[in-house]
Amino acid sequence: MNLFQRLYKVHQHIPGPWLIAGVLVLCYFLFSLRQKEDPVGYEYDPSGFPQIYMKQVQTREYDSLGQLSFELTTPEVTLYQPDINGPSTQDYTLIDAPKMIFYNTQNGTPWRLSATHGRSESNNELIRLLGDVVIQQSSPSQGLMRVTTDELQVRTREQFAETDKAVKMRSAKGQIDALGMDADLVQSRLQLKSQVKAVYDPR
Repeated sequence: MNLFQRLYKVHQHIPGPWLIAGVLVLCYFLFSLRQKEDPVGYEYDPSGFPQIYMKQVQTREYDSLGQLSFELTTPEVTLYQPDINGPSTQDYTLIDAPKMIFYNTQNGTPWRLSATHGRSESNNELIRLLGDVVIQQSSPSQGLMRVTTDELQVRTREQFAETDKAVKMRSAKGQIDALGMDADLVQSRLQLKSQVKAVYDPR
């Protein structure tokens, strides 16, 4: 029995105006479903999706003498490539909970850096550390030196870090607060830029 035969059978029990109204409601309902199933004007934008996604990543870089100079570990890395035609200078990588170690120091003691998030740019030569940034070094002569800030730019090849944000430096000798810092990790030399306030512990 087709649709028209069913309608004719129903028509024998329902008055004509009510039947017409029912058919119109049914047509409107079916048309609404079709509109939801077939959205109009949607365009797929591949630039908003990651090109590469990796978990539990560890990378290492070596110097010209084959010595380990830099190490990065992270539970998650996501590479974005805005230009759909291929790699470009706009590419960037988001790094979750990065942990970095720089080994090429003159005093032989590595620097350890960590943060909540990271963003790698300029072909991975620049890494921006964001949120709860910690820079620390522990040596037999100086003890533990720990610096905290909100944001830090790290040039991995040069092993140089800098920030214009507020920094807090703690060591066995006391605490220093300042605005901005340059850090030469090879020479283990930190330079505070401005608004330096120090509290020394005489012990």
